[in-house]
Amino acid sequence: MDVSAILAVLALVVAGFPLSFAILRSPFLALLLAPLMAALLSTVAVVLMLVVGGPLLLWIVLVLAAGAACAWWLLRRPGEPVPYGGWSHALLIALPLLPPSLMIFEPASRWDAHSIWWLHAGYFANGGEYARAAIGSPAFVFSHTDYPPLASAPVAAVWSVVEPDFRTAQLVSTLVTVSAVAILVYLVRRALSRVSARVAWALAIALGLATWSGVTYGVTGGLADALWSAAFVGAAVALLLGPDPLRRPLLPLLLLTVATLSKNEGLIAAVGLALLVTVRARADLRRAALVWLPVLIGGAWAVLARLLHAQSDITNGSSVDPGVPAVDRFDFTVAALWDVVGPLVVGAAVVALLGALFLRGHRQATGLAADGWVWAANGYYLAVLIGTYVSGPNDIEWWLETSVQRVTLPVTLLSAVSLAGWVAVAFGGDGRAESGQMLDQPREPALSGATPTTNG
Repeated sequence: MDVSAILAVLALVVAGFPLSFAILRSPFLALLLAPLMAALLSTVAVVLMLVVGGPLLLWIVLVLAAGAACAWWLLRRPGEPVPYGGWSHALLIALPLLPPSLMIFEPASRWDAHSIWWLHAGYFANGGEYARAAIGSPAFVFSHTDYPPLASAPVAAVWSVVEPDFRTAQLVSTLVTVSAVAILVYLVRRALSRVSARVAWALAIALGLATWSGVTYGVTGGLADALWSAAFVGAAVALLLGPDPLRRPLLPLLLLTVATLSKNEGLIAAVGLALLVTVRARADLRRAALVWLPVLIGGAWAVLARLLHAQSDITNGSSVDPGVPAVDRFDFTVAALWDVVGPLVVGAAVVALLGALFLRGHRQATGLAADGWVWAANGYYLAVLIGTYVSGPNDIEWWLETSVQRVTLPVTLLSAVSLAGWVAVAFGGDGRAESGQMLDQPREPALSGATPTTNG
């Protein structure tokens, strides 16, 4: 690993640590969240640069200063460490993710990484005027200039400080994505707080490792699919599985913001999740309205991209195939989806049905919400995915061949969340009865009369 790569890692951790620690109040979990937080701060800097102009480095400095001030303000407010924030918990999260992350040593040669995310990082790093011209240029339409900037922004930020090279870009992209996966693992563990520690950790880690399923290079190849999928599913776990989805809203809202600012699919999926959370928390609509903030942020980027004359591959496709009837496109799509996720979805649905018939009472005892919320999110995304393929302009066979394995990752993860919930119910017991054997104990105030905190 060269000096530039080491500096990139240190820069991401240092930039994101203060706010991460202020939110989580755990230095160990903050280290896991720091790269993702740095990506969010870099995205704010890129957006400000595009709106106002000027060099990216200037905006990076200003945003980091503002982030440090915000962290100082949060730390002055009453708060407490989130559950499972010890060093042993951080190791339990991070160590299992290291072996598949070693695929980072493969060559940084993925077409999408170079033609989309790192190309965007290149024009972001050249300043506001250059970036605006590139986004609006017809010559760059092939690079999906309307895509949100989060997957490219941290690379651009690092390239503003060190000599640009693709190995550094690959390392930055991987670190941000693994950070999202680590927080997904943490949130699954937190949702299973009443389950046997061994079972809960095994399920949480397995779900994190499932991020490498399908497209094994998705995490380390410089793409955004695993990043937004892990962030979205982490938010879904926090907002749909727990007994009080908005008890600690900041962390899931940050993850949902990451999803909306990482890829267009993330914004569409976030709309569905926001609708579900609004219905679930309809007794307190003022709190439920918080979940729409990430949707508004993602929508604001979509508006800004159009104002900068960015073009979408869906509305301006160059491979229009009007000769294929919609019914044939539907058949092709369903067949491709079945090949990739069909058996998993059906198997998870059968387990969910059996669980609903025989384990509903046990599920309530473990503190998990109804599994139907997860399946509603999964069904919504699947419906949107099918509708996009059927109505889109691209050659359907080429389109499915080049994308279906990547874009179905949220379906895989949400199906795995459903499976994990029922396995926890069936084999995890009631964690409250096993307190003497647990590896950890959550420290949360009682819900009645609890002082609101800033924790995630």
